[in-house]
Amino acid sequence: MQKEAGRKKRFINFIVDIITIGVLMEITFRIEEIVDYKTLIKNIRIIIVFGYYVSMEYLFGKTIGKYFTNTKVVNVDGSKISFRTAIIRYICRWIPFEFASLALGSDAEAWHDTLSKTKVIEDSNFKKM
Repeated sequence: MQKEAGRKKRFINFIVDIITIGVLMEITFRIEEIVDYKTLIKNIRIIIVFGYYVSMEYLFGKTIGKYFTNTKVVNVDGSKISFRTAIIRYICRWIPFEFASLALGSDAEAWHDTLSKTKVIEDSNFKKM
């Protein structure tokens, strides 16, 4: 049986991911100050956020936040998520107040989990470096 990640780990995941994305965004703001390709830089920001969540969760089952807490995202049946599912999770994160759904729900489950039919679990196979 796969042990689901609790609220505390999920909150840490969120904070680490926000900090990671914030650092990446700050780099793009600094670049924007010195180049004339402002529209390109703005598009790169969109790609960074989309790519961070979608590619990391699809390819590895985890973001940097999930690496930090030794958790991963899987389908409710425990299988690896598809690219489509990763996109659904990402889109659901844009629902207003979605970030609060984890704290307000009865389980340690956010709307992006419920709507994409996924869950975040402890990663028992993860080997620390």
